[in-house]
Amino acid sequence: LTLQLVNEASQPVSSLNLFPLDEDGEFIEDNLGGITEDVEPGTKARVRLSSECGPMLAVVMLKDASELRLNLDTCRNRTLVVRD
Repeated sequence: LTLQLVNEASQPVSSLNLFPLDEDGEFIEDNLGGITEDVEPGTKARVRLSSECGPMLAVVMLKDASELRLNLDTCRNRTLVVRD
């Protein structure tokens, strides 16, 4: 499974980690993949995941160490847009 990260934030994305969500919407401590290289504002990156599609929690760290948590269903949408 491949996800596209689109950085529309004003600063670089410094890391991204994805975790599956259980039936109650709680995340499971099983990192499905992510990135560790900076993704500059206005650019895109492809992220390979080690799972089938489903509901996930994306934990995004921006360069200033602020954290964004976004829920997505990769069966419906394989593009994650980061905005600040």
